[in-house]
Amino acid sequence: MGMISKSCLVQLRNIYPPNSLNKSSRTAIIQTVNVGSVIASAQRRHTMSSATPTGHTATPLLSNKRSLSPSTSSTLGVNPEKKRPTSEEDISHVTLAPLARESSSGFNYQALTESPPLNQTKHVVKALVRSHSSTNAELSYHLQQLRNLSKRKTTFSDDYRNNGNNEDRIRLTSSNLKIVCNENGNDSLVHSTIELKTIETSIELPAAWKPAIQQVTIQRDTWDHKIEFLLAVIGYAVDLGNVWRFPTTVYMNGGGAFFIPYFILLIFGGLPLFYMELALGQYHRSGVFTIWKHICPLVKGIGWATVLINFMTAMFYNTVISWAVYYLIVSFKGVVDDLPWKRCNHIWNTHCCVAADVGEYQYLSKLANVTIVNTTRTTTSTALTTTTRAPEKNCTRLVYSTEEYFYRALQEVDKADGFENLGKVKWELAISLLGVFVLVYFALWKGIKSSGKAVWITAIAPYAVLFILLIRGITLSGSSIGIEYYLQPKMELLKNFSIWNAAATQIFFSLGPGFGVLIALSSYNKFHNNCYRDALITSTINCATSILSGFVVFATLGHMAFVSDKTIEQLIVLGSELVFIVYPHTIALMNWSTIWAILFFFMVITLGIDSTFGGLESIITGLCDEFPNLFGRHRSLFVLGVLAISYLGALPTCTYGGDYIVTLMNEIAVAPALLLVVFVECIAVSWFYGVNRFSWDIKAMIGTRPSLFWRVIWYLISPMFLLMIFYIAMDNFLFGTILIKRTNLRDLPANVQIWSYLMVFAPMLCIPAYAIYKLYITPGKTFDERLQRAVKPEEPLLDLIRSRSAGEQQQQQQQEKTDVL
Repeated sequence: MGMISKSCLVQLRNIYPPNSLNKSSRTAIIQTVNVGSVIASAQRRHTMSSATPTGHTATPLLSNKRSLSPSTSSTLGVNPEKKRPTSEEDISHVTLAPLARESSSGFNYQALTESPPLNQTKHVVKALVRSHSSTNAELSYHLQQLRNLSKRKTTFSDDYRNNGNNEDRIRLTSSNLKIVCNENGNDSLVHSTIELKTIETSIELPAAWKPAIQQVTIQRDTWDHKIEFLLAVIGYAVDLGNVWRFPTTVYMNGGGAFFIPYFILLIFGGLPLFYMELALGQYHRSGVFTIWKHICPLVKGIGWATVLINFMTAMFYNTVISWAVYYLIVSFKGVVDDLPWKRCNHIWNTHCCVAADVGEYQYLSKLANVTIVNTTRTTTSTALTTTTRAPEKNCTRLVYSTEEYFYRALQEVDKADGFENLGKVKWELAISLLGVFVLVYFALWKGIKSSGKAVWITAIAPYAVLFILLIRGITLSGSSIGIEYYLQPKMELLKNFSIWNAAATQIFFSLGPGFGVLIALSSYNKFHNNCYRDALITSTINCATSILSGFVVFATLGHMAFVSDKTIEQLIVLGSELVFIVYPHTIALMNWSTIWAILFFFMVITLGIDSTFGGLESIITGLCDEFPNLFGRHRSLFVLGVLAISYLGALPTCTYGGDYIVTLMNEIAVAPALLLVVFVECIAVSWFYGVNRFSWDIKAMIGTRPSLFWRVIWYLISPMFLLMIFYIAMDNFLFGTILIKRTNLRDLPANVQIWSYLMVFAPMLCIPAYAIYKLYITPGKTFDERLQRAVKPEEPLLDLIRSRSAGEQQQQQQQEKTDVL
């Protein structure tokens, strides 16, 4: 009999009218027992046809806190001499047994339990239960799909049949069971609850019974404070891409005009998907594997695809954070000396190095014995009149000290030979990377109880630093030049499809659906949390942060252009170079540069590590929910194992040529597969599970059903939006030009191209591979029959959603008839 490490709330009420029985008869309580073969014996000896004398009523255990008498236990077929479990850990199973039918209108239930020795009777229940109360609002969840439970039947072995009668049974599985009793028989009154701790249980309901189960919901850890969830989501969504990708994307795609397609696609593309994942996680309270059992089991391969994507992301994304850790450490050297990237007097510098804190003209006027070729700038030609008397070296390009520090001091790429020879692991980078994973471990090892505290620093600190840098940036000379470039609208570019594609890609990867992070984080919310409001708040903050970071970046670029006598076009770079070359260069030009360097790289670390928390939490939550006995019981060890695998996988990025791997994975490893994952997810929820059903799920949580606007977007607009950018991403990967360190992917060695295809298609193949497997193991005579079963939710435990009045059910039926969707 399977054990699942989850807990649930179960309230049982007889299906007859409450006024037809007395109070004690209306109350049905399940009592915990240590059974083993005792349950089988009791079930064989006690059948549904058994009856008790007229007028007999069961005494509710909640009222008297006492176990059954020895005589009652004997009637149930339980050996009264059997030793009673003395600790909570001994409890293993829970079973319902009907003792008597008091009238034709309903059933009366009694606990099937072992009776303790006579001298232990008084303390039995007290040792096992803890009482508290909850309001009707908390008990109003979860009954929308009782029909699924009543239809689902499971045949057990002979040990679990009544007197050999091959009676089908409906099976629920859970642990840490909470049992709710309505003592007053009135939904509007306070309900009492007894909670049985650390139980692993299998609840069996004979299919002949049709009790009205009013509430079943998974109980799991919840955020200590609502703000912790918001900070976790904001910290995940606001990452390094907001600093290095968004500003340059705006500049290269129409400046201020880019905001028009950006906000349009936010409303019609990004926000609906963001909202969908928050609602799914909160309602089903499951990770990226288990949740698909309750939506569409056929697409459970999404979970495996998500795990692969997050593992690949962890292998290169944390390396970028480790670079920032390295920069932060060496920045403290600036307290007693200059920042190491300001000067050209280090062993790693070349003869073509230009110090970061002097202008190019001033530097060239002091050069001797250097010839500069293939240059046309006035400053260079002027300098040549005095610097070409005794040429010894040729410089085809002047290199700033910040660039040489990043490539020659930090990574030492000069010791590698591209992908053909990546060189050895650089131990300084490996230690920095290890430090990142150690921080991540202590943030995740206790789940949201530890990560919820970490985000108070990692999510708030970047905003404090960002505002400080913004104030400093706009006060620099020439900052207005950069801000003008950032915001100057080029409306004529709006008719170019490339701008709309850039906006769609930016908003999608900025909000970050598809990684399973939003599902995992929201699964720890309270059921009635307003996820709609959370989606609006967090997505708005994310977009505002992107815009704010653009002001910070371009204000400093304007200052750099002003002091170096260059244009913004000459300074614009993409990706990590903006963070590790351009910005350190600008910092070197400021007064108190050491302080600004420490603040900036601290901000980069906190921006990045929040996203790492989210990605790895998605893996951990998903696997712990899917394999609770294997991973869930030993979370701290499992977290250690996940991080160890990620660290070992990331070590190649710490080699001398590691930047080649980081660039390759950043460019191609995530985007196409992630887009397919979210597309299939959207189809599964909106088309197979049903957008109407999903809307009623949301109403169960927040009390308001999403409007037709949202349902149309989920059903039509979002799939079209995702299909469009997925097609563009695949077309670019298969036929476009993808530059990896200024070299086209198709010009790289064959083994690199093979790895590229594996990284792109391995997560994608998880989805059809699992679908084929699911169809193969699903019983059915025809393909259509198997398909119908495979797309139907197979876990009714989470399908028993909220209790609704007859009028409310009628309202839903009328609404579904009138809805287009």
